[in-house]
Amino acid sequence: MKKTLKDLFLAFLNATLILVALCLFLGWRMMATVDTVSERVSAGIAELAPLRDEVAGVRAELSGLRADLGAAQGTEAAERLQNRLDTLETRLDGMQARMTNLATLPDQLLDRAFETAADRLVRGLSDLRGCRPASDGA
Repeated sequence: MKKTLKDLFLAFLNATLILVALCLFLGWRMMATVDTVSERVSAGIAELAPLRDEVAGVRAELSGLRADLGAAQGTEAAERLQNRLDTLETRLDGMQARMTNLATLPDQLLDRAFETAADRLVRGLSDLRGCRPASDGA
């Protein structure tokens, strides 16, 4: 009886260590996937920096043009130019808002990557155990 309990305990310990090793391996793989996604997103965001700088430069130039136009106020041509400047400024505001939304994109992508990796991990573990989700109708 004592030998049986000892063998049972060793088998339990062995199985536990194997499961811990499997979980560590799967966690390591998941983190590698998240790191890859993070690097890709960071590279994409880095490409937006020159565009943001250019928008700031155009906005400064528009301000200068608006100041120069203020000196020639009162003519019909000045009014048309003022309207065009207003339209351009509105478009720049829209571009700025879209770039701000893109700046929050990495957080959203990382959240999605974590969720996807966790779903894959759960599916992999279910397949490993031979279980089927309740949604399969089994």
